[in-house]
Amino acid sequence: MIISLLLAAVIIVPLFFDIRLYSVFDLSKVTALYLLTIAILFVWSIMFALNSHLTCSHTSIDIPILAYIGVFIISSILSINPIMSLFGTYKRFEGLTATVCYIFLFYTTVNFVTTKKRFYFLLISIITGAAISSCYGIAQHIGFDMFKWSSFEARRVFSTFGNPVFFSTYLVMALPLAVVLFLGNSFERKESPPVRSPYIVWFFFALSLIIYTTFWLTNTRACFVALLGGLIPLFFFVSKWRLTKRYKNVILIVLYILIGVAFNVRHETSVIKHFTADVKAADSPESSVSKGESKELPDFDNTQNKSRPWITAHLSVAGSSFSRIFQYLAALEIMKDYPVFGIGPDTIGIIYQKNLAKVFSLRESDRGFPFPRQDRIHNDILDTVVTRGIFGLGTYLWLLAAFGIYIGKNYKKLTSENKLLMLGLLTGVLCYLIQNEFSFGNTPIVMLFWIMMGLCISIIKMQEREEWVITGKFRKDAKLQSPGNGKNQYIQTPAFTISRISNFSRWLCCGIVLTVLGFILIFVIRVYRADAYFEYGRRVFGFEDENAHGKVEKGLYLMKHAIHLNPYETFYRDELCRVYIQMAFKTKNEVWIQGTYDEANNSLQLIPEHFLSFFQLGVIYQMLAENFKRDTIDDAITCYKKAIEMDAFQAPFHSNLASLYAGKGDFDSAIEELYQAYLIRPYELPYVERLSNIFLQKGDWERASIFTMRAIELNPAEPGNHNKLGVILNKKQMYEEAVIEFKKAVEINPKEPMYTHNLASTLVTQGKDADAEQIIQMFNEMHPHHRYIRIRLLLANIYLGSNHWEKVISECGQIVKIDDKSAEAYKMLGIAYYRMHQFELAGKMLSHALTLKADDQEIKDLLTAISSNK
Repeated sequence: MIISLLLAAVIIVPLFFDIRLYSVFDLSKVTALYLLTIAILFVWSIMFALNSHLTCSHTSIDIPILAYIGVFIISSILSINPIMSLFGTYKRFEGLTATVCYIFLFYTTVNFVTTKKRFYFLLISIITGAAISSCYGIAQHIGFDMFKWSSFEARRVFSTFGNPVFFSTYLVMALPLAVVLFLGNSFERKESPPVRSPYIVWFFFALSLIIYTTFWLTNTRACFVALLGGLIPLFFFVSKWRLTKRYKNVILIVLYILIGVAFNVRHETSVIKHFTADVKAADSPESSVSKGESKELPDFDNTQNKSRPWITAHLSVAGSSFSRIFQYLAALEIMKDYPVFGIGPDTIGIIYQKNLAKVFSLRESDRGFPFPRQDRIHNDILDTVVTRGIFGLGTYLWLLAAFGIYIGKNYKKLTSENKLLMLGLLTGVLCYLIQNEFSFGNTPIVMLFWIMMGLCISIIKMQEREEWVITGKFRKDAKLQSPGNGKNQYIQTPAFTISRISNFSRWLCCGIVLTVLGFILIFVIRVYRADAYFEYGRRVFGFEDENAHGKVEKGLYLMKHAIHLNPYETFYRDELCRVYIQMAFKTKNEVWIQGTYDEANNSLQLIPEHFLSFFQLGVIYQMLAENFKRDTIDDAITCYKKAIEMDAFQAPFHSNLASLYAGKGDFDSAIEELYQAYLIRPYELPYVERLSNIFLQKGDWERASIFTMRAIELNPAEPGNHNKLGVILNKKQMYEEAVIEFKKAVEINPKEPMYTHNLASTLVTQGKDADAEQIIQMFNEMHPHHRYIRIRLLLANIYLGSNHWEKVISECGQIVKIDDKSAEAYKMLGIAYYRMHQFELAGKMLSHALTLKADDQEIKDLLTAISSNK
């Protein structure tokens, strides 16, 4: 029964996923791991109670494993967030509980994989799981996929893993097993797998080709290095042996090389080009990153840039190599603060961005924030030190060293068949360790790593039993006991025999274990159901539905129920807060604000450093100040600053803070924050436009023109930015350039009178009154009923300058019909009548103009002149 569950684990965990969940792949797999582990422990407990002769074997690496898990537990207790260290961060789930499951499966393998039949069944199950997922990956590549994934790329398939790196890692770990089953002659042995046909080895040959081909479709560099680091030594050692069928080895090597070359000559599947892309992209000037860029703009960067390692100058900012360098530097910063036991397993995401800001600052040439948000360090050694400290790294290296020493001391004693199987397993383990220096593992990968280590020990134990039987020293009544002469210190012995424990004690222990398992099972199911409810609620909000009120009620109920089922997950609360804030903006109802306040504070109780909760509190404080006239501006500023302290690379944080500073008249601080938002997302038009506006407001024409030109680059079809640039150029007395921009604005939107007015006004400034008059007349003909007074005043002023008094009177008459409060219109009417010697009308118009604009000295002088003429 336990063997069946173990076989199920190596197949179900990598293959299972549930599209009803938000965490489609990760939570599905870790839940499958938990359920199968619980099932195995349940059966084992019953066996423990029923069978007084049951023995539990220990291994020579028990003490390193005990130290490893001991430090893991201590680090979890001392963690910056013990709950997260216990269960793992969302969408990773690599906390203490998962690690305990891995180690338990290791001991399950050691204790129950005790025959060749079971051993081969487990190997074949691993290969079968990899082959099935490979077939699905190939189907994805050629477009046959029943699911529509939001982030899928045909050039990098992810199959049932949801991530091409994880999928590729599993394949390179399973591939050596298919290779050794193809190369070996195991089926000719006395104790063989169920299928005895010698032709079955060619079936493994086919499976190895399927797995190997699919590996190239993942296009993953770390696993490519792992593949070379694993398969080359494997083929080297195999070639040293005197095999009866050497042609198998030759066939595999030749075909693998040909397939690898075939994939690497194609750009979309070439891992080699993936390697060189980071360096090649760095060779071109940064200004060429943005296609379609037509102008070289003056740079504006008043921030204090942090120095960067020399190698980054040769790497593309957008490449993963550039990202990893700063990951490692940020990890070193964390290690300085938590050197002994680390920050706690799976908690890097809480403080990573804060420490990244210590070693990395954005530059305008970066073209935006280039890094994805990280919750793991892409290096096994650094990740271990960061999360579990020096002691954690020490126990991890001790475990690997003890395992390696034990295998090395027993390897030469193995038969050729067992040596080949051992090489296949060790190659898989080595591939895992190599790729982990550039990435990290997830649930099915780490589970396979521990099971493979258990299988390595099982091979040695099985051969020891065979030798004991052959030499006659094996006592059947002793079962797993070692020979009494003690000559072989590496023989595995049982830690204890259950017959020494009374029946009552066995059943008491069994009852306690089963009770605990029951509670754990309930919790696991609640967490799983919570994610399903959350995803359903999220989808409800995404539906187009006329019954908006009913949709909100249903979606909120589902999300709240998800939080009820799993109150420890802040991601659900973050999404609920987002909905509350949207409803608050929409309805201007303080009930939604209160809901946001409550949930954000609940999240902060779970994670005191939670950056998003600080931001959400800042939003509602800002909303209370702007919409409900509450004195909460300073509270909003404090929350935004705290959010930026936790994560300085979120553009909305800086943007909202800039708005508050601008509202208080602190334009320098507002510019600093807006500029940071722009550096993070330089291709988002609102940040660029707001920067140009605030510089225009300050009268900084040079910088205003820089950002207005960048806004035009981002959206050349927006006439308002062309008009704004024309205004700025006018202020800088660059009239020819201003005319060009105004003309572009008019061409894009000829119906907007302000653009025509600005164009005509600039032409007047240049002394081109005739051109200005023609442009305005054309606009008036196209829009005879427009009510834009300024354009009519400008035309009247042009007529006034050219002594066309009747036209002045006509145009001003149109103006006063639209607005009888226009002092300028009455003033120009008075001037026109005065020039026509109609002094009575002139005096009447000018007197009315003076009542509207009492401080106009020119009107007073004209009235004085009229009085003297009378």
